[in-house]
Amino acid sequence: MRRTLPYITATLLPLLVTGCAVRDVAPVQAAAGSIWPDPPDAPRIEYVGEYRRAADFGIRPGFWDRLTDLIAGASDDGMVRPMDVAATEDGSIIFIADPDAGCVHRYDRRRGRYDCLVPGKNQVLVSPVSLAIAADGRLYVSDSQLGRIFTAGVDGNRLEAFETGPALQQPTGLAWDETSRRLFVADTGSQSIKVFAADGTLLREFGRRGAGPGELNYATYLWVDGRGQLLVTDSLNFRIQRFEFDGSFVQLFGKHGDIPGHLARPKGVASDGFGHVYVIDGLHSALQIFSPGGELLLSIGERGQAAGQFWLPNGLFVSRDNVIYVADSYNKRIQVFRYIGADS
Repeated sequence: MRRTLPYITATLLPLLVTGCAVRDVAPVQAAAGSIWPDPPDAPRIEYVGEYRRAADFGIRPGFWDRLTDLIAGASDDGMVRPMDVAATEDGSIIFIADPDAGCVHRYDRRRGRYDCLVPGKNQVLVSPVSLAIAADGRLYVSDSQLGRIFTAGVDGNRLEAFETGPALQQPTGLAWDETSRRLFVADTGSQSIKVFAADGTLLREFGRRGAGPGELNYATYLWVDGRGQLLVTDSLNFRIQRFEFDGSFVQLFGKHGDIPGHLARPKGVASDGFGHVYVIDGLHSALQIFSPGGELLLSIGERGQAAGQFWLPNGLFVSRDNVIYVADSYNKRIQVFRYIGADS
């Protein structure tokens, strides 16, 4: 979090007035304009840009921040190892789960503000691995090593415990359903999906360890799709499964392999407004796009640091206007793409 001074003399107040003026918000960093697939095939995905630190969001330090940095040393607002990403509906606030920073980065372009959200003073997150966000901007974050879920309001300056009692062993993936106001949690330690009410009450649990339809082998990332169904990254079964909210099995696709359409280390999963399913493969540094029925449409990416290349990517988020955010973990950035296919 930004440090604050305990006091300031009256002689600095005139500077404070001028130093806190509202600044214009910069757009996402301009990109090279890469498009996939290559011609003559019809384009589906375009590269938009990347984020690494607050300045990339158009956030500049205000007077208090500059003064504090001058006295106490500059604070770091950049990403270290981003694991997951989520955005508010209007895209004005981006949250990044970052284990190596020990916090959740909040880049608020609306207020021109950066915060490193932690549970309390002198506390850090140990392993924040997944995020979910409600329509009102309320954030949920899982810490797999602490075995806890935390939450924060859109303008809150600190994470608060989301009390679930002893229900969780190793929470990883999160997904929020706005209609039912339920939080879905992949409890990797118990090989199950748990469903909580907004007050933390455990409503339902489904799944068990196995390789059959509806069974799980280290489920991780989750996503609520436009059908009102739950997508689950069934990581060590090397597949994606789809469930009804009551736990009824609907569909699965994917299998272990090292060619496009197969999965070697599936990570983040999400869907867009057209029902396409996006899956990150961390081992092969790829973003794969499937039809609603599980047919491979496109695979982009390879190991590297250029636009459209990845290094052990993890989570992803797709906005309502089909903007795709990828947590490119070891490149210390969020890459941003947009779906531009014919059906858009």
